[in-house]
Amino acid sequence: MYSKLNKVSVPLIFILLFCSIVFAQVSSSTLSGKITDADGAMIPNSTVKVRNVVTGKELPVRADSEGNFRVENLAKGIYKIVAGASGFSEETKSVSIDGETGSNVIFVLNVGNFAESVTVTATRTQVATIDTAVPVSVIDRKQIEQQNLNTIGDVFRSLPGTSTVNEGAFQVRPKIRGLDSNRVLVLVDGERLNNGRTSTGLSGIEVGLVGTEQIETVEVVRGSGSVLYGTDALGGTINIITKDAPRNIDDGFRFGGTFNGFFSSNETGRRGNVSVRGSSKFFSFRVAQSLERYENYFTGDLDGRMLDGVDENGEVLNAQSHGSNTQITTRFFFDNDNDLRLNYERRRGANIGVPTLVGVFNAFFPFSERDKFNARFETRNLSKNLARLSGSFYYQKQNRNFTNILDVPAAPPFFPGLYQFSETVTDTNSVGFDLQSNWILGSKNFLTTGFSFFRDENKDKRFVETFSPDFSVFPPRLARRVDNSPSVPNANFGSFAGFAQDQFQFTNRLQLIGGIRIERFFSNSSPTNDFILPAILSSEQIAALGLSGLATGLKTSETAVTGDFGAVFRVTDEISLTGRIGRSFRVPNLFERFFTGPGSIGGIVVGNPNLDPESGVNFDTAVKFRNSKFAGSVTYFNNTYRNFLVNTLVDDTIPVGLFQTQNVGRARIQGFETDAEAPFKIGLGFLTPSASVSYLRGDDLESGEPLDFISPLKTVLNIRWTNLNSNYYADWTTRIVNKQDRLSAAFFTTNGGAEPGFVTSDVSGGYTYRRGDSYRLSFNVGVKNVFDRFYNEQFVFAPARGRSFVFGTTMEIN
Repeated sequence: MYSKLNKVSVPLIFILLFCSIVFAQVSSSTLSGKITDADGAMIPNSTVKVRNVVTGKELPVRADSEGNFRVENLAKGIYKIVAGASGFSEETKSVSIDGETGSNVIFVLNVGNFAESVTVTATRTQVATIDTAVPVSVIDRKQIEQQNLNTIGDVFRSLPGTSTVNEGAFQVRPKIRGLDSNRVLVLVDGERLNNGRTSTGLSGIEVGLVGTEQIETVEVVRGSGSVLYGTDALGGTINIITKDAPRNIDDGFRFGGTFNGFFSSNETGRRGNVSVRGSSKFFSFRVAQSLERYENYFTGDLDGRMLDGVDENGEVLNAQSHGSNTQITTRFFFDNDNDLRLNYERRRGANIGVPTLVGVFNAFFPFSERDKFNARFETRNLSKNLARLSGSFYYQKQNRNFTNILDVPAAPPFFPGLYQFSETVTDTNSVGFDLQSNWILGSKNFLTTGFSFFRDENKDKRFVETFSPDFSVFPPRLARRVDNSPSVPNANFGSFAGFAQDQFQFTNRLQLIGGIRIERFFSNSSPTNDFILPAILSSEQIAALGLSGLATGLKTSETAVTGDFGAVFRVTDEISLTGRIGRSFRVPNLFERFFTGPGSIGGIVVGNPNLDPESGVNFDTAVKFRNSKFAGSVTYFNNTYRNFLVNTLVDDTIPVGLFQTQNVGRARIQGFETDAEAPFKIGLGFLTPSASVSYLRGDDLESGEPLDFISPLKTVLNIRWTNLNSNYYADWTTRIVNKQDRLSAAFFTTNGGAEPGFVTSDVSGGYTYRRGDSYRLSFNVGVKNVFDRFYNEQFVFAPARGRSFVFGTTMEIN
């Protein structure tokens, strides 16, 4: 299958190139303008970004000493013009270019420090976050550097509506609106990081599989993304956008380089990255290499507590990880409207521990690796109506070894002990392509259409060595047994899909957005050496559980149709009302359909080929406000789900228990998310207080009991000072998570009571020195968990980090 796709991808690029030559048009429209302050005075050397709404192409321009700017040879379309200057908030205007006459715009900038946030994930085209019908958070490179993150997963602790699962520098996973694992879709440069082999509820894809220093932007869309991205986007979509190799618009060839360094005192964590790049009008490249190493971390003040997996000094055992990351990116610019991007990423993780799992039961990942190659060709302005056409192809290989050791001490003379070593290697190869077109259907109608395909092919290898008691002799002795049967048969999972989304500017203030997706899924297993059903199962049980044929190969397929509809209404230039209703879905993956064997948390687990997709109806509505003095939003959401997949006890006559994933019940998760910030000019800088509040409520609609694993109320308070030129900054952040005692009766009992709340604070500051656009040197320092509080992230067993002094530096030469 892969060889066929490689044969298809090369002709596809040449077809797109041919289309661009045949249909390309020459445009001579001119955009000019002037930038002033509120008193009418010109603002010299201000910056202007001219962005085509449909194609996403952006042209950076610098105004002259009189505040004038001019851009020539613009194609027909709708453009967003963003003007800004040091000490002023950015202002945005929309301009329609008809392809024949020019346009002139006047910007009046007000004192402030607001910058426009742009997302490509919410609509598959570049759009300002204030103009989207779904809530979006965008974290740029500057924020990533200033937060001094151990891993990119840490960023989700403070965003509205998000939290985290797990601890450790590699394994932190995001949680959106109470859902995690494969119910959150993680993309890298718009392509799936999720794969069909990881389990749901017990595991999931780690965002640690992407090197922190290689990330340019993280976009978090809260709410269903099924129409644009397909399965797994129940709770939300995260798009991790890596650093690119930009074009040099000037004559000649330009070289540059960057060094990033990071140190954290708590776990003696260190990370370093070096990159070099070069660019001309026709070609650019970027090569980067990073290394990282983290030892065991330490908790906050134990105050006499004794915890499993934590020594008397507060060291959390088995929390270490090592890693490296390589990225090679090249781009070819055939002309102003046609370019080809080739990218290779190599991520290596080794000796990755599972914090606190030591002693009788020990678990770790000897390695977790990812290799990815992707190619994307993009052509713009093909005809009067076809503004953009892009085609991308990727091949990704994920290799992971999960090892656990069970070591029960002997109690002579009657019990000789028990020892089991289990190693499972999952080898998942993914291939996919995506074809997208953007159409201008009149001056008010923009249509995005596309076709996508992906296929995950998985092979498991397993080795289990057990030394168990032989009670047929006295005193009992240990007998060795070896098992090489894989947990999942050789199998593949994938889909073909077509989608369309239309954005219609109904009036100057009302925009309507609607989309539909039709997707055909397939899951196939094949006969696999050594894969067998547990001998403990009778033929009647096999038939009753739907497992007939599982060991000899099965094929399943299904079709999912989903859609959504939203609106953005500009009440004034400063206030927007948004709303959206849509359907979401998630198709069972290879783990849920085929996994058969001992479960990682006990019992025997068997697959279920007859599962139905999880689905949901998602409603969001929001009020957004922004001017030069204040920005904020309030969002209410109500998501109702059915056919949730749950690992269920199906037979308690077997001594260890027999479990199977099944569709059960209906659930509702609702709540609100709000954020606000207001800068005040004080002397030579800005003092900016900001806050976000998120509230979640989950209900099992079948039993009437609360849903577990839902954090109820999170508040994040921040105050920041920056000087007018943004060279210096200092900020204080406090995160408050309220106690969760709204739990089901069974969970409340097994949990030993309510899930405690906590308060933790961070402080940071830094300095950046710039010499024009050619040199940048920055230092960022901070203290995480200032008061050394002991706490656990809610529903996470391992305790969180204690106090840590962090330091990061960036040196960039252009």
